[in-house]
Amino acid sequence: MSDDMRWIDVTTLGICGRGWEETAHPYDRLPARAQSQVTPIVWQLSQQSVGMYVDFTSDTAAIHARCSLRVEQAPEHRYLKYLDLYARDEQHGWRWVGVSRYGHFPSGETPLIEDLPRQSRQWRLYLPLGYHVDTLSIGISPDAQITATPTDTRKPIVIYGTSIVHGMWHVSRPGMAWPSIVGRQLDWPVINLGFSGSACMEPDLGQVLSELDPAVWVIDPLANMSLETVIANARAFLLPLCAKHPRTPLVMMDDRTHEQAWILPDYAAQRDAKQAEFRAIAQQLSAEGIRVSYVQGSELIGTDGEGTTDGSHPSDLGAYRYAQVMTPVLSRVLYSKA
Repeated sequence: MSDDMRWIDVTTLGICGRGWEETAHPYDRLPARAQSQVTPIVWQLSQQSVGMYVDFTSDTAAIHARCSLRVEQAPEHRYLKYLDLYARDEQHGWRWVGVSRYGHFPSGETPLIEDLPRQSRQWRLYLPLGYHVDTLSIGISPDAQITATPTDTRKPIVIYGTSIVHGMWHVSRPGMAWPSIVGRQLDWPVINLGFSGSACMEPDLGQVLSELDPAVWVIDPLANMSLETVIANARAFLLPLCAKHPRTPLVMMDDRTHEQAWILPDYAAQRDAKQAEFRAIAQQLSAEGIRVSYVQGSELIGTDGEGTTDGSHPSDLGAYRYAQVMTPVLSRVLYSKA
């Protein structure tokens, strides 16, 4: 396959969806200095290329990828599609094109799309959600032109949260994580700081995140938190963000309604208690002059019981429903002059 392709290391085109340049590896999500400030599991998860993508323009007739992954998960995860390709359609915006093939996991060459008519297009390649990328190159036709799409200089949407933000193993491909869907729908840069099972709002992590300068903060950690951790951590995590960026809007999100809550009442009772505390913190911050929006969780994954893989984690359908709630919320926040 590779004999008739020209190969480009994607780092030469620029990696989008990153918050820091001072990382130990091009595909890390936190700066190298944060290793001593965050928990070991958050540090490990921060080395996954969640939410990152490569934007480029090319008139190629085919796009392949060569990817080398560090695989730490169970073998069954080899069936997940770890690279996800989109192209921009002038009439419909970003549209899906192709994914990596099963047989080329975890390292090797995989076709993404072939037999294209030759015309210049804008492309977006989403990187893996649940793997550590060592190297990644894209292959194009030998005589094709390729350039990095100009960097979007707008401040990004920064989304912090749980596996629901992270995407990890419950959506079928990287472009279906709800922050990525929102990014395409709004055509706005997004940084995904989801940490699967580990979004506990540690105050030290809040200090690290406060180094960013986003257009809006989105905070969605409650699925990983108890009432006790909300009381202990939430305000201390948010204060550095608000202190350093007092004019930056803050969107705080309720926990989604677990799809067994209707038949297991304890779910609802635990969820209601921590959400009440979280809402009280949102009200306090609003009274202190922070522009806070609050998103209720009751309809984030729908109400028909069909939006998750396990009652908790959104499937592709559930992630799309999340995005359908969050896109108009964020559009109002981003374009409001308040």
